[in-house]
Amino acid sequence: MDYSFILQDSQKSQILARILAHLMGDGCVTNKYFAYYNKEEFLLEKFERDLCTLFGKLHIIKGQVNSGTFFRMICNKDIRLFFLSIVDNFKSNYLRLPLFINSKELQKEFLKSFYDDEGCVALRIFTKTGEIKRNLTLSSNSLFLLQEIKEILKLNFNITSNRIIKSLRKRNGREFVNYVLSITGKSNFERFRDLIGFYHPSKIERLNKMISSYIRK
Repeated sequence: MDYSFILQDSQKSQILARILAHLMGDGCVTNKYFAYYNKEEFLLEKFERDLCTLFGKLHIIKGQVNSGTFFRMICNKDIRLFFLSIVDNFKSNYLRLPLFINSKELQKEFLKSFYDDEGCVALRIFTKTGEIKRNLTLSSNSLFLLQEIKEILKLNFNITSNRIIKSLRKRNGREFVNYVLSITGKSNFERFRDLIGFYHPSKIERLNKMISSYIRK
């Protein structure tokens, strides 16, 4: 089936942007299926609703992996090939922003969902000094994708981010390169909250708490 009509509809394109962001974040697209993994049930249910809104009734396999993370898996060749016509490589090292995500509204929906998966809101208080450290970070194995996001944040949302940091992660005895884009500063946090934000309930709460921590009694 030809699903290219979705790209001609602004509302449907926003839904598609969210779906692809999740598949590029905590999901995967293989030669047999595509799936989304998360511990937050709200995000899984939203992903499922978005899929059904675009593609109608689907057979969605629900399950849980050994780590306790839940997933939604779909074995549908037509939809899978449609996704691959937009994102030709879903491997984490080679991720790129899909070309159709070229407007502020589409970029907002993509970033919101990608930050739901790969973003971290960190508010730390050091007990010895009383110093407060605040950070909103985004991690990816794709340096190119983070560079694209950094530019979009600045140009379209007036959010200044810091230099992208390269780090090494170890998993199962192997080292993996990871990159981190961080946002600091109250005004940047407020613009992120007001112009992009999260769908993830606990991240919404943590971001509001982090911004409120600037208020001195």
